[in-house]
Amino acid sequence: MRALAAPLAFAAVVLAACGPSPGPTQIGPPDAPGPSVPELAAGEVTDDGITLAVTAEPAVVSAGEAIEVEAVLTHDRREPLTLVGSGSGIVFFSVTRLEDGLTSGSPGWRLDCRQHILPAGEPTVVPFSKSGGIDSEDPNAEFRERFFADPELTLPPGTWRIDITTGGTTQIQECGGPALGLELSLVVTVTE
Repeated sequence: MRALAAPLAFAAVVLAACGPSPGPTQIGPPDAPGPSVPELAAGEVTDDGITLAVTAEPAVVSAGEAIEVEAVLTHDRREPLTLVGSGSGIVFFSVTRLEDGLTSGSPGWRLDCRQHILPAGEPTVVPFSKSGGIDSEDPNAEFRERFFADPELTLPPGTWRIDITTGGTTQIQECGGPALGLELSLVVTVTE
């Protein structure tokens, strides 16, 4: 058996040294699809036993098509977890086009103080929502007006970063305590 292995290895080296190959060999039918496009963008971050997981689907979309974004909060405690934060919620979203900085701006929230209960062993689903303000002097004002007027997340062509951040604290005796600090970003591509 050893006597056959050496000539086969030698033949492989000789064939490899004979020159460039004629190109990639297609496996499968000639009409097989090319590289697959990711169906969704996803990310997850955990701090102090609390996890924020976010998906954006599809990851590549045509201009005018809606992008579905969903955040899910979970925790590892055996009892429900109480967070204190804005009555606007505890998960906030914004978008920025990477090519030129066109942005929805920082998310906005009310300054009231409210408890948010995250059940033990169950995910808390937070759908995408829009918040923020418009200043007529802002170069992004026209985009922001269209952005906030549309109930869905539709974006003009470009590569977009969706920023997701949490507000609130686990210190239930005070609003404005140390923030959760869960933040992540997803990137989606919008084509013509």
